[in-house]
Amino acid sequence: MLFPVGRIPMSEENPYATPETDPILATSATGPLELATPSERFFGAFMDGLVGLVVAIPLWIAFYFFGVFSSMAEMGKIGFGFTLLLTVLHFPLYMAIQWKSLKTTGQTIGKKLAKTRIVTMDGRKPEMNDLVFKRYAFVTVLSLVPVAGGVLSLVDALLVFKADRRCLHDMVAGTQVVKFPPGQVIS
Repeated sequence: MLFPVGRIPMSEENPYATPETDPILATSATGPLELATPSERFFGAFMDGLVGLVVAIPLWIAFYFFGVFSSMAEMGKIGFGFTLLLTVLHFPLYMAIQWKSLKTTGQTIGKKLAKTRIVTMDGRKPEMNDLVFKRYAFVTVLSLVPVAGGVLSLVDALLVFKADRRCLHDMVAGTQVVKFPPGQVIS
């Protein structure tokens, strides 16, 4: 029979079924790590967005005073070129602000406030190259792609609601975001 009649149980026969077990969590020296909740992740990302805004506003003001912004607006050329210029200047400044904290604890300013941190899938602190290029630069470049970038950025953010709570940038970097209670040892 080509199409079986009846109900198919949610098992190996249905690859689209919701997982029936909890995701396997990494462990640290102090025990298993607990995944950060979507609301904790949102709060941390929101705070990091404010840090990014603090970096961007002086750039916009500098563009205005040097005539870059006003002349581009008058010529109607604000678009991808201006966005790319702002990104090329903004990204290194933003990463410089977050660098020390990311390097020592796997936390951004927002993640510190949210009491979360980034770890590898086996619970270790990620390498800086993985964080900068696979996690942050990936999302930044993705967001620059006209139309599709906005859609992919939305999909990236919505993936936090999966059982393993890993977004697209987490999958690319091989990381996950976990709770970081006071007194926890950083491995």
